[in-house]
Amino acid sequence: MNPHNRVVIITGASAGIGAAAARAFAGAGARMVLAARSTEALDRLAATLSGSPVVVPTDVGDPAQCRALVEAAVSACGRVDILINNAGVGLAGPVAELDLADLERALAVDLFGPLRLAQAVIPLMRRQGRGQIINVSSVLAEQPLPYLGGYAAAKAALERMSEALRMELRGTGVSVSVLRPGTTRTEFNQRRLGRGSERRRVASKGVPPEAVAVALLRVACREPRLAYVTFGDRLALLAARIAPGIVETTLARAIGWERG
Repeated sequence: MNPHNRVVIITGASAGIGAAAARAFAGAGARMVLAARSTEALDRLAATLSGSPVVVPTDVGDPAQCRALVEAAVSACGRVDILINNAGVGLAGPVAELDLADLERALAVDLFGPLRLAQAVIPLMRRQGRGQIINVSSVLAEQPLPYLGGYAAAKAALERMSEALRMELRGTGVSVSVLRPGTTRTEFNQRRLGRGSERRRVASKGVPPEAVAVALLRVACREPRLAYVTFGDRLALLAARIAPGIVETTLARAIGWERG
C-alpha cells in the first residue's frame, strides 16, 4: 500500500524505531497519528513533521487507551489505513529468575496491545475494503538469546497470532505483515524490565533506527507476510536452522550475564 495520503497509526512513536518511522512515513506523504506514553516527546516529534500529525498519548498496555487511540484517529482523519504496532517493552533476565509481574507487563505491551489495536481497527478496515496491520517483532521470535527468553516468548506469540490473523482476513482486503528487526541502536535495551542491577552483555550494536524505518516503508508498499531489515538477520536465522546445536553453544558462550 502506497503510504501517500494514507492514515497511519504508529505506536511507540516518541523515540527510536517509532520516531524514525514517523519521519519516514511523513516524508512519504502519509497522514500521521502518533502514539506513545510521553506527550512531551510526541509534541516535539510532531513539530518536526509535515502534514499536521495527530498526537494521542497512549499506553498500549491499557485497553481503554487502545480504544481511545483508534477513536481519536477516526475522529481526526476519518479512517485508519495502516496500523504499525511498534511499541514494545524489553525484558531481560534468566528464565529461572524472571519476575512474573515484569513478564505480565511485557506481554501487556508486546502482545495484548497489538491484539487490542488490531481488534479495534479491523472492523473499520473491513468496511473500507482495504487496510494493513504491520506488527514489529524481532529475530528473537525464532532464535532467542540467553537471558532474553521472556521477551522472545512475547514476540513469538505475536508472530503466531499474526499468522493466524492473516489467514482469517484472507479475501477482505486487509493484510497482516510482520517485520523482524535484529539489534537496533536505540535506548530500548537501557529501558528494559528486569530485576536488580543485572545486565546482559550485548556483543552487537546493531543498525540505526532509520534502517528499520526504511524496512517498514518497504513492508507498507509490498505487504509481505514476513520481512527482515538486513540480509545478515536472514542469514543468522538460516544458520540457526541448519546447525542449531552449534549456534546455541556459541550464543551461550558469547552472551553472559553481569551482576553489578
